[in-house]
Amino acid sequence: MNDIERILSIVRNQNKWRRFECLNLVASENVMSPLAERVYLSDFMSRYNEHNAESHYQGTKYAMEIERVVKELFSRRFGTSKVEIRPLSGGIANLIVYRSILKPGDTFISPKLTAGGHVSSTRYGVAGVLSLSEVPMFFDHEEMTIDVDKTIELINNVKPKLIMFGRSVILFPEPIKEIREAIDPKIKIIYDAAHVFGLIWGRKFQDPFAEGADIVTTSTHKTFPGPQGGAIIARDDLDDKTWRKIEFTTFPGVVYNHHIHRFPALGITALEMLEFGEKYAEQVIRNARTLAETLFDYGFNVLCPHKEFTASHQVLLDVRELGGGRKIAEKLEENNIIVTKIALPWDSDKDATGNPSGIRIGVQEMTRWGMKEEEMKYIGELFHEALNENKSVRDKVIEFRKDFREIKYCFEVEKYEDYLDGLLGGF
Repeated sequence: MNDIERILSIVRNQNKWRRFECLNLVASENVMSPLAERVYLSDFMSRYNEHNAESHYQGTKYAMEIERVVKELFSRRFGTSKVEIRPLSGGIANLIVYRSILKPGDTFISPKLTAGGHVSSTRYGVAGVLSLSEVPMFFDHEEMTIDVDKTIELINNVKPKLIMFGRSVILFPEPIKEIREAIDPKIKIIYDAAHVFGLIWGRKFQDPFAEGADIVTTSTHKTFPGPQGGAIIARDDLDDKTWRKIEFTTFPGVVYNHHIHRFPALGITALEMLEFGEKYAEQVIRNARTLAETLFDYGFNVLCPHKEFTASHQVLLDVRELGGGRKIAEKLEENNIIVTKIALPWDSDKDATGNPSGIRIGVQEMTRWGMKEEEMKYIGELFHEALNENKSVRDKVIEFRKDFREIKYCFEVEKYEDYLDGLLGGF
């Protein structure tokens, strides 16, 4: 096998295994629709478009146009003209917002790592790189939500310039409204919606702007099933000075090549979510609750049974008694069930990259493949056989996936074949 054949073989093996033979239950992943995938590959892949109001390159008339169209779609959904889609990830979106509002040494408040905070909002990530002083919110372990009263007291004592809500481990909506009403209105509230952006878009989780957030940062490829990338959205009445800083920090500050080939696929995904987003988000949440209930009935330690387990796409299991998150995630992978190990609130920061207490399960991708409540019950049975009975279920998973090979909640490619012919040549 020569090197070309080796590369092609790796790609073929990845496509076959992860797309058609696995239960992909990683809470931070998804699949694009067939139409979005078709337009992801285009001549835009080879081009630059560094720009402020005007492009610094020639030959960018269509690049400018596609960016405007996608921004208009985001603006339509959130009722604001302040949309920035050039960040390459949610973490970079957070970096841009922090750099635009805070200076080195400034204090901000966010969820700590073991309470589900994203690494970019801790001293280990962007916040540390920018020399910011992170103060963690108080967290209620039993409710798996922020402790509102203690956090309000903390905010009023610390008087930060910025508060970051939103987490990578998020079962329930954040108490934005309660805290916004109790603190200095000058404090900026940011909501990292990366994990739940699709549920927010589908109007089934919470409305950060209506509840008092000033800015939403997000990735575009988790519950929102678009291409990998990031975005920043601000309420329309955010002061222009702050928004100009965000735009300037984006470019020329941080992002030079913003991978414009993402935008056609991002636009298609936005249109699909405008059309199908509510039904999709509703099914995601139903599936998560059904899976959680099934796992609980099989004796797994599923968090928050007193709150119906979850209101998002995520299900959390405490697997300390089974050997820990790393061991269980690896065992499930052997059975073609893909999850992530995750630190739970009683872990240390070091545990997050070691053998933490938990595993995090996300049902959004399997929902996109057409799975509903009955399938979630069967997945729970597979967990039981693999982990409680120590059986191999790999072959069962492969056979099960044969019935789920068509992505739902999306447009039909066939209607647009005339536009797709010759997309990469052949004119």
